[in-house]
Amino acid sequence: MRSAVLFVALLFQLVTVKAQPVSYDFTNGLGKDWRIATWQSPDSKPGLNHGIYVPENVDFVDGVLRLKVDQTPGPDGVISKGAAVWTRAKYGYGTYEFVMRMASESPTPNGPGKSHSGTISSAFLYFQNSETEMDIEFLGNKNSIWATNWHNLNLNAQPGYTADVRTTDEVRNASLSSRFHDYKLVWEPGSVKWYIDGVLVANHHTNVPVAPAYIILQIRGTNSDQWGGKATLNVTRYAYIKSIRFYPA
Repeated sequence: MRSAVLFVALLFQLVTVKAQPVSYDFTNGLGKDWRIATWQSPDSKPGLNHGIYVPENVDFVDGVLRLKVDQTPGPDGVISKGAAVWTRAKYGYGTYEFVMRMASESPTPNGPGKSHSGTISSAFLYFQNSETEMDIEFLGNKNSIWATNWHNLNLNAQPGYTADVRTTDEVRNASLSSRFHDYKLVWEPGSVKWYIDGVLVANHHTNVPVAPAYIILQIRGTNSDQWGGKATLNVTRYAYIKSIRFYPA
């Protein structure tokens, strides 16, 4: 019975998936295909980090989408106000290209600025409890990208960081937060590949998801000895996205 329900749900998702090439730039704002997130961000933990996505941290500079995060002291740990936008439609197998500058302290798209601990910026595909998830995720404390895909079939629970649901690689590049790069994710049945500026940096064949997913762009704050690092207080950080393109398989 469970498999039948999942099959029907998957058919519905396939019907609603975008099947034509799509190109987004942000010279005219978000347009009708995007929504602004207003929920609690990941990596929130009582007593350490209260993370939320707020609409006022989404704006545009020189025709580029700008997402920002601020971290300030609070009565129950750090208050991390980040930003995220996500698509109204879901997308399936194909090639995704993101022209992005990962999070730094630069308030302008091409200005100087370094990365900071306590910051995660990313472009990723996501659907219900990581049944589908594929990440281009920048950690400020590591100054590196994590190329990760998830395939969680226990839809009633968040997945753990275990090899049966998650495959990941760390990719180092000193200029991730100092300038724009072209990030490409190629999702096919049985494989996910990541490219930076045309160079293959990760190639995964395990835990490859199937169900179509939303595209999400985000920046958030962390306060941890592990993922993302300790908070950097009172220093605003910014991530920039020039364009997104999707070519269905």
